[in-house]
Amino acid sequence: MLTRTLTATMPEGDIDVPITLHVPIQGDGYWECQFDIGWPEGGKSSRARGFDSMQATYLAMQAIAVHLYASHYHAEGKLRWDKPGTGYGFPMPKPGYDDLIGEDRIAQVPD
Repeated sequence: MLTRTLTATMPEGDIDVPITLHVPIQGDGYWECQFDIGWPEGGKSSRARGFDSMQATYLAMQAIAVHLYASHYHAEGKLRWDKPGTGYGFPMPKPGYDDLIGEDRIAQVPD
């Protein structure tokens, strides 16, 4: 299990937003990687499937990026990993490149 903790700025103060990426498991003809995002209002669990464990993990990490960037916390500038505006450190699928900020944008968007 892999974890990363982001921070959501709330009226009552900063709240941890834990992200958990589970070890991929082999299914019948596919691999599956579950992930959880511990939003302050309630957790979100989902999974990604791939041809092998590596692809399932990578697709789960991309799905995490989509959930983070689509959140109202991101839209309102209330979500951070380290410093505000630096990104969250997850790979984004190409259609979402325009939404990237900070280090995420530098790491993924070609000049």
